[in-house]
Amino acid sequence: MKLTFTDDVTAERITALLATFAAVLVAVLAMKADFGIGDTAGAAFFAYVMTVGAVAWKVPLQLGRVVLATGKGALITGVITVILVIAFWRAVKGL
Repeated sequence: MKLTFTDDVTAERITALLATFAAVLVAVLAMKADFGIGDTAGAAFFAYVMTVGAVAWKVPLQLGRVVLATGKGALITGVITVILVIAFWRAVKGL
């Protein structure tokens, strides 16, 4: 059995791609507007959740598969990275 490109394209993967793109776009715009790191991360996360929610309202999705399609934990990795960067900044600032 040969897999083609269309076999891998699912509603969950398209939604994950769209939501990730929206989150990155909002994060870049927030950084350009001189938001803080927490506000930028929050705005990106909010954009991701609202995009997935808007698509899930119209198309039946398995939300767990959307998160997995985002990058197998990319959101968790992003949150941990933000926490570590904030902790590093506070440690350097305190020296």
